[in-house]
Amino acid sequence: MKRTLIISLTLSLFLVAGASFSVYAQEGSSSEINDLNKEIDQKQQSIDQLNRQIETYRAKIDQKQGEEASLYGELDLLENRIAKTELDIEATEAEIDLVNAEISLIEREVHNMEEEMEKNRAFVVEILQEIEIQDNTLPIQLLFGTDSFSEFFNDLEQLEAISTDLKSAVEAARSSRDLLLQKRESQEGKKKQLVVLSESLEQEGKHLESSVGAKSSLLSITQQSEAQFQMLLTDLKQEQAYVNQQISLLQKEIEGKLDASDVLGDSSILSWPVDPTIRGVSAYYHDISYPFRHLFEHSGLDLPAPTGTAVTSAAPGYVAWTKQGTQYGNYIMIIHSNGLATLYAHLSRIDVSADQFVSRGDQIGAVGSTGLSTGPHLHFEVRKNGIPTNPMDYLISY
Repeated sequence: MKRTLIISLTLSLFLVAGASFSVYAQEGSSSEINDLNKEIDQKQQSIDQLNRQIETYRAKIDQKQGEEASLYGELDLLENRIAKTELDIEATEAEIDLVNAEISLIEREVHNMEEEMEKNRAFVVEILQEIEIQDNTLPIQLLFGTDSFSEFFNDLEQLEAISTDLKSAVEAARSSRDLLLQKRESQEGKKKQLVVLSESLEQEGKHLESSVGAKSSLLSITQQSEAQFQMLLTDLKQEQAYVNQQISLLQKEIEGKLDASDVLGDSSILSWPVDPTIRGVSAYYHDISYPFRHLFEHSGLDLPAPTGTAVTSAAPGYVAWTKQGTQYGNYIMIIHSNGLATLYAHLSRIDVSADQFVSRGDQIGAVGSTGLSTGPHLHFEVRKNGIPTNPMDYLISY
């Protein structure tokens, strides 16, 4: 009888401890968890405020894009883009800090859960040991330890109650375990979120660099004159029209000179003219983040690289021309077979001449920042029957 009472008391203490732990896990009773929760709330408020500022600049950008192109309007548009991107970077950094704080909170909760579960496990082991002792002494109590059947049945009822309490205790432990697994899964999700945010931060940095470079380039070319800016727009339109016209005229003539020999066996498969692993791709075909998109669509890929980096032919072909223009700076057009042509712009140096045959991988020039450029990079276009198309549809994967 005494043993069963001791076990019942032990179980009661265990269940009280389990209930206390449940409240602790949900509300974070420790000062450390409370501090972390306050820090998370403050960071979230900061992010919300930044997002409101970002929306303000986004509205300004949309308004400016709807206005007629002018030097003042274009510079104002770039200023707003720069300000928005800076806020995007700040917001992303704040989100990274927030996720790190959430991970710290989860780690603390997991640590507390593990400690409490270990205590609970020890409670259960102790109870099971007491029940085993009770069960082993039960036949002896039946024969010698009870004065009446009434006392014996009381013992049995207490054992049944202990079994029920033990089941409840095990269920509570199982719930704690499941909660712990959920917390760990949440923690892994947060760590994956950090990777995505870090990649986003890197991309936003490229956008900022591009917008700052675009503003500098525009100021340099127009010399802050509205008249110069309108001349720039005229030059851009004329240059685009010239390129489109000349490709159509030269395509059939030059294709007739091309041999069928090529290391890849298909000159419609293009190699990268600059190694994309150097600094990645800063702007894609028709990229909505392209800083000069208000003036014209981005018709190719931008591949950032240090000035002087070798630029190579993407496929065998004949050099249609080498020129200098307002938009493209120093640039090369190469005609290939199957109606394809490639354009390489903003070069610091040109190493080939018109009507010259080049093989895949031959050096044709070097990376620069001439023309309407946001910084040292290669602007690479692919044209199919004279029409700009997405270079990613033709380039070898890397």
